[in-house]
Amino acid sequence: MSGADASPLSGPSAQELASVWAAAEAALRAGDFATARFHATSIAEKSRGRGLQRRFGGAYRLLGRIAQADGDVESAERAFRTALLTYTLLEDGCAAAHVLAEMAQTRLGAGHFGAATDLSRQAVQRAPSDVRALTVLGYAQWLSGSPADGASAFEQALHVNRDAAPALAGRGQIRADLGDHHGALADLGRALALGLSPSDEADVRSARALALAGRGDLDAAEAELARALVLAPDRMRTRLRRARIRALTGDTEQALRDLEEIRFSDTAPVEQATARRALAGLRQTLSP
Repeated sequence: MSGADASPLSGPSAQELASVWAAAEAALRAGDFATARFHATSIAEKSRGRGLQRRFGGAYRLLGRIAQADGDVESAERAFRTALLTYTLLEDGCAAAHVLAEMAQTRLGAGHFGAATDLSRQAVQRAPSDVRALTVLGYAQWLSGSPADGASAFEQALHVNRDAAPALAGRGQIRADLGDHHGALADLGRALALGLSPSDEADVRSARALALAGRGDLDAAEAELARALVLAPDRMRTRLRRARIRALTGDTEQALRDLEEIRFSDTAPVEQATARRALAGLRQTLSP
């Protein structure tokens, strides 16, 4: 939701401010964060007067999105908290929920799964049918080590919007990790058809590779795994699934090396636990 959506621009500077907002959004999409930040800050400064609180909150929400895209977690957090305070004072629960979901997404990207879970729960409390809040909650719960809770949150999101691609991607990955090959491939195929970001596509393709390998379609699995590695070669989740596929195909030496490295890496708790279980299983099969 843009600032123009959040509050009609009024007064003699309405056209100018709408133009500046569009320029900020365009710069953000282009990855020109300095220009985007300059324009968004200008809007915030021009929105400090009486009756402009909603536009002020929208400007800080945009600043938070810019900082988030630029990888500046602290600045994103500060901007989002300013927007959240503004919407709370306006008693706008829906807008506050959107900001909380964005804050949760920032924490999720930084690997702070507990904080992401708490923030997304707050968002869902304010807006129980908000698909983004439910989806972020699902990822936070899954990656913090509760796949059943994560799957439930994804189910709720998909009940609201059956074509929510990120929720389909999340549920499909959980299904693949748990061995539900048919269900996983159905979810993941739909998510790909609907369109995903490159990092999300890499996760979906590595999960498809795992499901295909589990079903015995090894050539298709290798093709999907290769595509995932091209999209995100250093993605730990991709390497974990590659190790599990190697174990399935009998390449235990390579699987052991990968799993040992992943077990001590800075990755999600659920992925570390999966690596530990896979290692234990492999070692049991190798023991005399």
